[in-house]
Amino acid sequence: MKQVLPHPLLSLILLGLWLLLNNSLSTGHILLGLLLGIAIPLWIRRALIIHLPIRKPFALLAYVALVLRDIVVANFVVAKQVLGPNKALQPHFLDIPLTVSHPTAISLFAGTITLTPGTVSCELSQDGRSLRVHALHTLDPAAEIAGMKERYERRLIKIFGEKSTSTGQERS
Repeated sequence: MKQVLPHPLLSLILLGLWLLLNNSLSTGHILLGLLLGIAIPLWIRRALIIHLPIRKPFALLAYVALVLRDIVVANFVVAKQVLGPNKALQPHFLDIPLTVSHPTAISLFAGTITLTPGTVSCELSQDGRSLRVHALHTLDPAAEIAGMKERYERRLIKIFGEKSTSTGQERS
């Protein structure tokens, strides 16, 4: 059974999302949703294996709450900036040096930045040691970088017990 449904919960979620997106409970949509719910997890099963253990699950829940709060707050800030005079905006590309090194932790960090309105992750350096981010408005790029590292990356290090790329020592 595990070979047909490697991730049964994901299959069920995909079926539900398919039916919600199509706003239909017809037999055809249910069958297509079942087919997608079985095929997609089989196709991506290797990508779903995460080798980065969550060391502090409650810190992960706090991180999710923090990100959701930041998304709501940033929506209001960006709306005010966009509706104000465009000359006042000072966009910048920021190169953030990364302490996290695991691809999953980097993806979560980059995704968090992109989910927060006003910033978007653009590019990971070839060596995986820095992330280029576009900020819609920042007066102090160095402070913006320090803020992202403190607010998000430091918490990811704590959650996953990531080792620092510069010292090789575990940080918490």
